[in-house]
Amino acid sequence: MTQKIQLPELLLPAGSRDKAFTAFRYGADAVYVGVPMFSLRTRENNVTEEDITDVVDFARKNDKKVYVTLNGFPHEFAIEQIKKHLAFLEEVKPDGIIFADLGVLSLAREYAPSVPKHLSVQTSTVNIPAMKMWMEMGVERVILAREMAIREVAKIHKALPTLELEYFIHGAVCMAYSGRCLLSNFTGGRDANRGACNHTCRWNYRVFDEEGRIINVSDHEEQKAPVADKEPKKCCGSGKCHDAEEKSECNTEDVLKNAKSIREFEKLNFWEEEERQGEIIPVEEDFHGTHIMSSKDMCMITDMQKIAEAGVCSLKVEGRNKTAYYAATIARAYRKALDNYANGIEDDERLWEEIHATANRGFFPGFLNGKPRKGSVKFDANSSKANKEFAGRVVGWKDGRLEIIVKNKIEEGAKLEVVMPNMDDDFIIIAKDMKFGEKSVDVVHGGNLNKSVTIDCPQEIEEGIFIRQEAHNPGIKKTPAEIASESYAA
Repeated sequence: MTQKIQLPELLLPAGSRDKAFTAFRYGADAVYVGVPMFSLRTRENNVTEEDITDVVDFARKNDKKVYVTLNGFPHEFAIEQIKKHLAFLEEVKPDGIIFADLGVLSLAREYAPSVPKHLSVQTSTVNIPAMKMWMEMGVERVILAREMAIREVAKIHKALPTLELEYFIHGAVCMAYSGRCLLSNFTGGRDANRGACNHTCRWNYRVFDEEGRIINVSDHEEQKAPVADKEPKKCCGSGKCHDAEEKSECNTEDVLKNAKSIREFEKLNFWEEEERQGEIIPVEEDFHGTHIMSSKDMCMITDMQKIAEAGVCSLKVEGRNKTAYYAATIARAYRKALDNYANGIEDDERLWEEIHATANRGFFPGFLNGKPRKGSVKFDANSSKANKEFAGRVVGWKDGRLEIIVKNKIEEGAKLEVVMPNMDDDFIIIAKDMKFGEKSVDVVHGGNLNKSVTIDCPQEIEEGIFIRQEAHNPGIKKTPAEIASESYAA
């Protein structure tokens, strides 16, 4: 008799009540939520205590789990509110409280003693002695730092088999140690450690050498730019910064003539972000690229067996600021990957296509196998692309007419893919006999106006199901094998 494989839980982010229910519907075993004041997501997060109550009630009835985040680092003025929130959680009883601050743990033990305590990734806990200490303080689960290779995780599980280990498998990667970043605070006054990150690491920078010359980091070339005769409006203090208002052009021959080797640029440089001209930042950096901090996104869709066998109990997806469509797509992709692992199915090229149906910066497997190799940073741009486009969401069906809230342009005759909770159940419908109200239309545009359109559709589709189509500007069409090869490029 074949022994049934014990699968780790699939844990999805939920920046809203709708996203939580969407994640559950599309295959998540658990979600993590948090009210903006106490968690590290203040943008695109409108979760209330009432929402948490509803989500927990739903989870109890459907064999799901809910973890609540209090993983910020609160200043003294927030302590009384945290006490009240913890008392609320003691009544609601979610499946765990995620904390990073020792003071919050102390308060949680006092005001929510019956709720399990989970240690946030923000603590950067990476070794057995530290985990033993946290266990002595009542911690039942450690959310592991993204910098941990899976071989390290296996050693920890062997040494501490009763400790639950949660591991990030998908999403954005910060250019800082497990999210401990001060760049946003420094450049824009928005504290990433209190939920207001402005993603400084994704910005586009021009790089200058100590004499004010522009370095073309994409091509490993140098362009001549005149050093300002007058004092720059804002300067790093070196006296050698350029004037942002001065412009210079040079031809290809001059550029090649002045090209330098990579090693010659391993010295002090200066950065200027394209939207903040004149604000010069001194940086000690070697020669690599304009988007030198913009990591590709983490993706471990092909590594379920390796992660599960290391003793990980929970597979975590990053992205509480992402859309409900993102939650649905990623949840069902990893649900399928886990089911494939349980059923002994090794290759399923559809998974790569599905992952690339959401906006992404390209993928790499994070620190899964150790230090990331060449190809993990996206030097050329900070933009995200997808091979599919979120077209809309079903809001109703009646008498052979399907009503869709339109999110991107839909044209008469378009092939619309119905994104079902199970990938195997997807099917195509054609946008025909489109009507905007009572008016027949050939095209309807999306946006944030909640425009709805009805189309002829003999098959009933449930409310809340997502509709997508081929992206209008997908770039070069590639096979799943090519996508996988490039995503994991060494």
